[in-house]
Amino acid sequence: MVMATCALGFAALVFQGLIWPTEAGRWAAVALFVGLPLAGLRIAAGVHWRALFAPIRLRDLGIGLAFMPLVVLVSAMIALLVMHAGPTAANPIFEQFGKMSGAQLALFAASTLPQLFGEELITILPLLAVLTALRSGVRMPRRAALLIAWIVSALIFGALHLPTYGWHVAQALGVIFAARLALTLPYLVTKSLWASTVTHIVNDWAGFLLVMGITALKG
Repeated sequence: MVMATCALGFAALVFQGLIWPTEAGRWAAVALFVGLPLAGLRIAAGVHWRALFAPIRLRDLGIGLAFMPLVVLVSAMIALLVMHAGPTAANPIFEQFGKMSGAQLALFAASTLPQLFGEELITILPLLAVLTALRSGVRMPRRAALLIAWIVSALIFGALHLPTYGWHVAQALGVIFAARLALTLPYLVTKSLWASTVTHIVNDWAGFLLVMGITALKG
């Protein structure tokens, strides 16, 4: 159930441009991207679904911020290796920054907050689903099960980015996969979804601001 609703939420986000290509459509797609996985979690876990959303603690936020340099370092190292092997594809949203007005940029930035939270859901929920299946189904030791679940969830995350990067396998299953491994670490350390969400938001926003700055200088 959880995996199915994560897939449906992602489909809503991916196909929004074909079905409802407006700003309202984008917000509706983001709402489904977040809401459908949460609905699946509620159905699968019952009243225990709230366990994933413990109260936000300063410690968790601090750990989330502390992991950002690691995410950047890992992403940069793998990206350099992939670029050395051949051409790569740019994120198409970067090409649109130069065409956006200030209001459009503000709306885009606002929409990334729930979207990045949704990306955490479609990573951490599959991780927990795989972990539970390995632990309860085949009685695998916790450390081995957690390692496999961590890798599988990062592979899923990377694969979901294949359309974004022009089906560039090395980029999606290399750079994005490696970045996702690092992005998940704050959750594994704190067991707080908020920690990994903070890392993800700060990392992506830093990238957006860098590209916006470069675009502004070129303009």
